[in-house]
Amino acid sequence: MLRLNINKCKIAFYGRDVNYEYKYYLSSTALESVNVTKDLGVVFDSELSFVSHCKEKINSAYSMLGLVKKNFIYLTEEAFVTLYKSLVISFGIC
Repeated sequence: MLRLNINKCKIAFYGRDVNYEYKYYLSSTALESVNVTKDLGVVFDSELSFVSHCKEKINSAYSMLGLVKKNFIYLTEEAFVTLYKSLVISFGIC
């Protein structure tokens, strides 16, 4: 039997705007309804546009770029390009 942590379960509706209330059958706990959810590293919203996913990836890339610039001050251009390609671009792929 699969045991679920009800506090981590959420409901996401895709398509028409519907407002159903789902309850877990073993308790009277109502499941939380969300407009945006993250599953397996991909951010989904109720309209299935990936704008929020791309924004998250861009923010991660800028964060990694800041770490590279802060911690590797004295780099040659070639070394910076190598770090940029291996660390920053891998976070920003959208």
